[in-house]
Formats: sequence, C-alpha cells, structure tokens
Amino acid sequence: MQTLLPRWTFRRIESSLFWLLLGLHLLPVWAFRYFVSTDGAAHLYNAWVLKAMLLDPQSRFRVLLDFNLNPEPNYLSHALLAGLLTVLPPWLAEKVVLTLYVAGLPLAVRYLLQSWQPAAGFLAVLAFPLIYSVVLQWGFYNFCLSMVVLLLALGYWKRHLAGVARPGARHIAGLVGLVTLLYLAHPLAYLTAGLLLGLLLLEQLLTAPPRGGRRGLAPIIAQAGALLLAFLPTLPLLGWYFWRKGGEGNGAPAPLGLARYATDLLELEPLRYMGPAERPYRVLVALVLLLALGYAARRHWRGRALAPAWGWAAGGGLLALGYLLVPDALAGGSVIRPRLGLLCYLVALGGLATVAYRPAVRWVLLLGGFGAAGVLLGFRFGRYQMLQAGLDEYRSAAAYIQPGSTLAPLQFAQTPDMPASHDPAVSIDAFGHTAGYLAVERNLVDYENYEAQTGYFPLIWRAGQERLSQRDSLPQRLDVTPRPGSPAPDYVLLWALADTTAVPSANRRRALAQLDSFYCPVYRSRTGLARLYVHRRLAVARVTR
Repeated sequence: MQTLLPRWTFRRIESSLFWLLLGLHLLPVWAFRYFVSTDGAAHLYNAWVLKAMLLDPQSRFRVLLDFNLNPEPNYLSHALLAGLLTVLPPWLAEKVVLTLYVAGLPLAVRYLLQSWQPAAGFLAVLAFPLIYSVVLQWGFYNFCLSMVVLLLALGYWKRHLAGVARPGARHIAGLVGLVTLLYLAHPLAYLTAGLLLGLLLLEQLLTAPPRGGRRGLAPIIAQAGALLLAFLPTLPLLGWYFWRKGGEGNGAPAPLGLARYATDLLELEPLRYMGPAERPYRVLVALVLLLALGYAARRHWRGRALAPAWGWAAGGGLLALGYLLVPDALAGGSVIRPRLGLLCYLVALGGLATVAYRPAVRWVLLLGGFGAAGVLLGFRFGRYQMLQAGLDEYRSAAAYIQPGSTLAPLQFAQTPDMPASHDPAVSIDAFGHTAGYLAVERNLVDYENYEAQTGYFPLIWRAGQERLSQRDSLPQRLDVTPRPGSPAPDYVLLWALADTTAVPSANRRRALAQLDSFYCPVYRSRTGLARLYVHRRLAVARVTR
C-alpha cells in the first residue's frame, strides 16, 4: 500500500493540474468578445461570406466574389467556421474554433504520449506554453489546427497500426481521414506527418529486424501499404500545389546566421511576440524542456529506454535543420521558420515518451512545467487585456456605420507594435484586418478582404471588383472610381492616421485627397486612432430625407 499510494497521489494531482491549466489557458479566448490576432478577423469574415454565398444564390457577395475551386491545402478553419456560423453568432463560432485548438493541443499531446507509454501522459503539461505562439498571434488558424491533427494522427498510428501484421480496413480508413484533414489544414504539417510516420516505420524495421525471410517482412510491408493508402488520395493534390506555387515568394535563407537561429530555437523564439519582457518566461520554459530532454537522452545512453527514439530524434533533427536553413517565405507561404520551430518542439515532446521517469523526476517536471506555463500565461493575459483597449477603440466606429453598406478600411501604421523578430521595424500587426469583425456585426462588404487577393483561400475577387490594392502598403491604394453596378465604398475607416514616423507615401497622399473630395467625417474615436468617413452621396441622401 505504501508503494501504491505515491503513484495514486501523483496521478490524481497530475490530472488536477492538467485540467486546471487547460481551463486557465482558455481564459484569453473566453474572457473577451474577440481574441486579438492579425488574421483572425479576416478568417471569420470570409467564412461568414462563404456561408452566405453557399446558402443564398442571390447573395450580394456573389457580384463581388467567386469561389476558389482549386484544392488549396488551407481550407479547414474556413470550413469549420462556415459550418458553425449556420447555428452560432460569429463571435461564438470563432471562440469554438479557437477552443478546439487551445484545448486540443495539450489533449492531443497527452493522447500521443499515452499512445507510446500510458505513464508518460503527465509530460503533456510541457505543451501548454506552446499554445499561444507567434503563429496563433498572427491568426494562422489553419496551421494551429494542423498541429492538433498531426499529433492525433501520430498517436492513432501507434495505437492501431504500428506493429500490426494485418491492419484493419476501419483503422486504415481512420488514418486516411486524419491525413486528409491534415492536407486541408496545412501542407507543412502534412509533410511532417509523412516524414515522421516514415521514420517511425523505418525505426521499427531497423530496431526489431524481422526473422523468417519474406514472411517476417510481411507486417512491415502491410504497415507501409497502410501508410501509402493513407496518403495516396492527397499526394497528387500536394504535388499540384507545389507545381503551381512552388516558386512564389521564396525568401533568402538564414539572413541572421545559423548561430543566431540555433540560439533562437533553444530559447523558444517561435513563442516570442510580446517584446523583450517575455524572454525570462520563455527561458524558464526552455529550461524545463531541456531538463526533460536531458533526462531522456541519459536514459537512452545508458540503455534503459522503454522504446527506441531515433525516429523521433531524426525527425526533430530534420525539422531543426529546416529551422536553421529554410527561407522564412517559401512556396507562397510566409512565417515558415516559427512553424518549423513549433513542430520541432512537439516532436521533442513525443520522443520523451520512450523512457520511464523516476518519481522525483516526475514531480520536478510536473511542478516545473506547471509553474512555467502558469507564469508565462499570467504575463500574456495582462498584455491581452491591454490589446483589448485598442480593439474596443477600433470597434467603436461600428455604431456609426449603416448596416448593409460597404466599407474600405485603411491602416496607416501598425499600432500597437508587438515585436516579432530581431528587427525593431518588424512587428505583429494586431489590427491589420480587424474590420472583418465590424463587417460581420453590421452585415458589411469589407473591401480590405486580403484573403480574396491571395488565391490561397476559399474566396477570390471577381475581375475588377477590388477597391484596395498594394495590400502590403500602409495605407493600401484606394480606388473610388465609379463602376457599373458598383459605386465607391460607402464608408472609409482610417486607423492610426496620426502616425507621422513614416515618410508620406504616394498612397497616403492619394487616399487623403480622395477623402477630401468624396467623403465627409462622421466619427473620431477617443484617442483619434479610428476615424470614420461617409461618402457624400450618403450624407446628401440623409439630409434630403
């Protein structure tokens, strides 16, 4: 009884701490009406428009937008949001999708760890600091969801297919479904799944060589066939994607140098987006992770491991090499390096399940992981509260916009700055696409819809219907010329116009001249960050009523 009591006590405390952390990490999602991110509002808006166009053939959006029928590997979050929007209000639909990620990531890590070793589930506490990464702050919902699906696919393979002489059709179909979801979420996670599953299968072959000649190889061949079947439906689609977009937007590799990137990887740089004050918290998390990795490596070195780990080590090493060498923009995608870093950390967590942990080490890792995750979350929650003030000020203009009208939002500066790299001029633009929230609340056409310009998402602009171009400029280029059946935007919303640090651009001068000629001021927020203008034709119409 004396030997069983500590184990029972540990399991109970570990479970309580895990669920407590999970609840606390949902606070940034549920404590505010909207979670502040760069692209989140754009995803919600486009899913809302997608739902309207699918359900209503006469929707006014069909005049402006068309369906992107190409099988892009970037549709999962839009499909989820569009489905949820049929039964939920927009603000709640977005929270459900965010909850699937925020709660799903640690739960999926726990599922993966327990697939290798049931007693290793406590290590899932180390996944909580990875939730609120720079990738989530950018609002890359598809990639965030892809990490959850990737972990589930790896755990599912271990539980139902690894080491099975004759994989069942039901389990093969389950893996096909998970791999298909991965393709629909993000190509990088899809490729990582193929890499890791291939390495783990090869590990199985090399560490436990079959006996009996061809008959002994039959289980390995059957598992390889199951993997091939799982990827076969989507591999041609991925090949098409890289053939079509492989040369787009490729950046220069490693501009800061390999030594700097190696340091960044060790200090969990993919989690950084709230300035230098965040560094001590990230270093604390990194120390706990390194402690766990060091202990696991020592057990392997001494031959006391429960299972081989070179498949995990090879996969993590290749991802780390990609972090060091791969350009940050590749095949039309951007922010590649932080994504590779996050995948590298998740693979490292998976490899921790290959060893057993002494009671004292379990307690140290559990309490250390809980403390590190807690203080990092506390720091970030305070910053999220500060960001809400800016979001509330932006949204304050919504009350002055007539429902059902059209809006062209123009951003003149990134305010507030949230450093995301070593270059002080680079920042995460927290309010770049916030007009999407105004659009779904007031039933507006949002001409800032950058997603429809990229060709990577479910909707695209019809020819000649865009009103904003040069989307990487501050502000974008505004077009107010009259067109048949498409008048100039009813409203123009300016954000951070008072910023004077940048050299006035041609777009800035042109936009302000257009406002003077065609628009009247309607609203100015408390600090002047948000300024709303209405087209003179609407102002005249109101006066003549």
